This record gives sequence, structure tokens and C-alpha cells, in this order.
Amino acid sequence: MLPKRLIVGLISLCLMIRCTGGNERCGASIRGACPPAWSRWGDKCYKQLSEDLPWAEAKQECIKMGSVLVMPQSQEETEFLLKNLAPFFRINCNDLQVEGTWVCQDGTTDVEYRNWREETGEPNNGAGGEDCAVTDKSGWNDVSCEFHAPTICKRPAPQLHF
Repeated sequence: MLPKRLIVGLISLCLMIRCTGGNERCGASIRGACPPAWSRWGDKCYKQLSEDLPWAEAKQECIKMGSVLVMPQSQEETEFLLKNLAPFFRINCNDLQVEGTWVCQDGTTDVEYRNWREETGEPNNGAGGEDCAVTDKSGWNDVSCEFHAPTICKRPAPQLHF
């Protein structure tokens, strides 16, 4: 019978090898680390896409990778993303259904956190048709959903279960 530590080590090595082959849908990695090219914060993994996209495309690209378009749930999460991934980025917050009624979701879960730029009266639909949101260090701003913005995808960090 092999010692438990050896078995756990071999399993971890197999998982690590499985996750370093460029497969974005990797299900686990050593000690619950995020796959290559993903950054971890808390129990989530984040990845900035290489191309700036309009809102609908950004949302679809994240889904293709088994993730969701990022919707920060706190100022701390926002600060991590701004510092480590992009100086501004698109968030999954829009008023496409009803003008002025903003739906902000992390996947399918509604997020209560809001950080609109108060100094410019955001959201203001300033240019008309500003139905999607972006954020930077100054806060949230409504922009056209067709505006090509940096995109960050979010997914749960892998968990190992033995």
C-alpha cells in the first residue's frame, strides 16, 4: 500500500499536468490554483481577454470559457482588478431592458454593490444609448454597449476533493 502523501502528490501532479496544456476549461489544478493565464483573488479566478470587445461579444466569450463577464461585488475586488488586470474594464451591468433600471449580475446572481461616478452624475445616458457600464479608479460610467472595452472574465477557483 502506498503512503497517503505519495498518492496525494501523484494526483496533484496529474491535475497540474492536465491543467498546463492550454485547456481553458481545466477543472482543477494543484491546491486549487487557477489555470495558467488566470489570476486568483479570494475564491475566484480572473482573466483579461486579449481583445477589447462590445458588451454582447464580451459576455459570450466569457461563457465560451466556462466563466462570466466580471461584475465586482466590492470596492476591494474592483481595486484588485484595476491594479492587476486592467486600468478600466467592462462590467456586467446594463439597463438594456428598461432605461434607468440597472441590472448588475455576477452570473445569474444580482449584485447590490454600486459605484457610479457621482461627480458626473452617472449613469447619465449622456450620449443617448448608454446602456452598458465600465469602471475605472473613478467609478462606474455608462457607455454604449457597442463600445469596445477591456473584458475580464470571472469563474470560481478550482477546488480539490479527495
